[in-house]
Amino acid sequence: MEQVKFAETLKENNAKTAATFAVMMAMIFMITFIVTVFPIAPTLIILAAPAILMNLGWLVFARVV
Repeated sequence: MEQVKFAETLKENNAKTAATFAVMMAMIFMITFIVTVFPIAPTLIILAAPAILMNLGWLVFARVV
């Protein structure tokens, strides 16, 4: 009987630990992503803007928009 109780307790504790771990990893990922992307965002915008404008130009030229 003690083994069943131990298994249930372990299951409950592991679920709580897994949820805490997942939330902590998500927070670390988001912080790292923001810190990494923030310095290169202006460069990405400068590189992406001409491509977006050209695509819009072709769509207007083809009378899709």
